[in-house]
Amino acid sequence: MSSSIQKIINAATKWRDASQSARQRAINETVEAPNRWTEQALDHAVDRWMESLTLEAVDRWIGDAGASWHGTVGVLHGEAGPLSGFRDALVVWALGLDYVGRVPESSPALLPAFAEAVRAEGVEGSIRFDSTDTVCEEADLLIAEEGEEGEGTVQEACNQHDIPESQRLIRSPVYSVGVVDGHESEDEMGRLAEDMLLFEGEGRRRLALLWAPRDHSPDAYLEAMARFRGLFPAHEDTPGTLQMQQAFLEARDQPHAYAEGLEFLVSRGDPTPQRAGHIRWTEYDDFGEVDDWLSDHSDEVYVVVARPHLHDQLPDDWSVRTPGGVHVPPLDDEEGRAIVQFLQAGAITD
Repeated sequence: MSSSIQKIINAATKWRDASQSARQRAINETVEAPNRWTEQALDHAVDRWMESLTLEAVDRWIGDAGASWHGTVGVLHGEAGPLSGFRDALVVWALGLDYVGRVPESSPALLPAFAEAVRAEGVEGSIRFDSTDTVCEEADLLIAEEGEEGEGTVQEACNQHDIPESQRLIRSPVYSVGVVDGHESEDEMGRLAEDMLLFEGEGRRRLALLWAPRDHSPDAYLEAMARFRGLFPAHEDTPGTLQMQQAFLEARDQPHAYAEGLEFLVSRGDPTPQRAGHIRWTEYDDFGEVDDWLSDHSDEVYVVVARPHLHDQLPDDWSVRTPGGVHVPPLDDEEGRAIVQFLQAGAITD
């Protein structure tokens, strides 16, 4: 285990204190930024990330990995969540490489504030933030996420700055899919609600679609979503963003349900992900039907979310996750391992 990993853990340990001044300032600044994230949701997300950074978990993920090169890694952090690309930065810092990042207007403060805490612990490698152009100009390797609204724009920036494909790791937009069988506990339904509604239904891995047995009532899941909203109230702009979608469903006489204040929206229909905060409820007759759909949409789906006792009944080739973890994934999932492998290799060309 590198000394940099221990220093990152030290910074995370200090940030587990919700009253820590730098953390609180960063959350306050993020709430004021152009986004629809609430203070409660941001606090929860920061808590989850910091709690995940244990010596055991980070050592299992990165361990004694070292980079076969030294240079600058550029990271263009996405807008889908307040700490999008957090693991990218962690690996760069842990390997002692130089880091230059671009944070979006929607989340201008959280990552820079935590980076300052890591820098104060004395990690090797420089850490700084700059514009997209500067990041692309200075990066030997580039990591980024394409946004849903501007797919292809990151690749275009790489082409403009002559970054070879072997020296870029670009992730496409994805979402998660839930599979329920009607035997979920109250706690499991509450965690499904978190996956669907935290960050107002935004987030790169958001749970956007629920497959349920045909004719199974959604009432218990709607109640769980309402309870979640009691703990994590909706952003003041959320009802307005859902109003047009609700009116459209009403005009089409399409079955749907929503909270009294329109803090969330659920519609029954074909398995097509809707806009943030609007969950699609799709019925299945057997898991084979879901399997066929997943085969056709594998590039779009991050994971399938299902209660633990359902995992053994699902096809072995599905990437399955327990409810409550899509926004803060395991450090060493497939995406996490890919970051380490990409940065270890370096792929620098003459």
